[in-house]
Amino acid sequence: MLLNTSPARDCYKAAADRGSSMDIETCTLAIEHQMLVPEDLAATYSNRGILYVRTGDLVAGLKDHDRAVALAPELASVYINRSNAFVAAKRYRDAMADLERAIANAGEHLPIAYYNRALMFKRLGDREAARADAERAAELAPETVAYREFIQALTQQ
Repeated sequence: MLLNTSPARDCYKAAADRGSSMDIETCTLAIEHQMLVPEDLAATYSNRGILYVRTGDLVAGLKDHDRAVALAPELASVYINRSNAFVAAKRYRDAMADLERAIANAGEHLPIAYYNRALMFKRLGDREAARADAERAAELAPETVAYREFIQALTQQ
């Protein structure tokens, strides 16, 4: 017997581990049949949204991300995930607005929010703002090598 396994957990793992369209059904099973508290339901919608975007279905992905935000607007992670979907849809202003919301909500995902906003600033051509946010991310999570590598790459360009 496996402990700590459920469709919601499997959905999370699929989103985190580059799951495929086949995993969308697992997420749907969790959404439709598990008794999840609002934050867990929001996370499951967000994870399914990640999988939809990964398969190229931006409309379904954004719809799930919108549901996640409506269910748990206090969770920074749902804004970060939706911002990534907005980037895939080339809706950069919306992506930036969601990163602002994620940063305002702070919490454990704050370094990721700053790093993602640094990536957005770089995409938009604002290298100074990109560097400032990357430095903030590195300060908050000094163990994350990617943040320091990004700062180095900005310096070398």
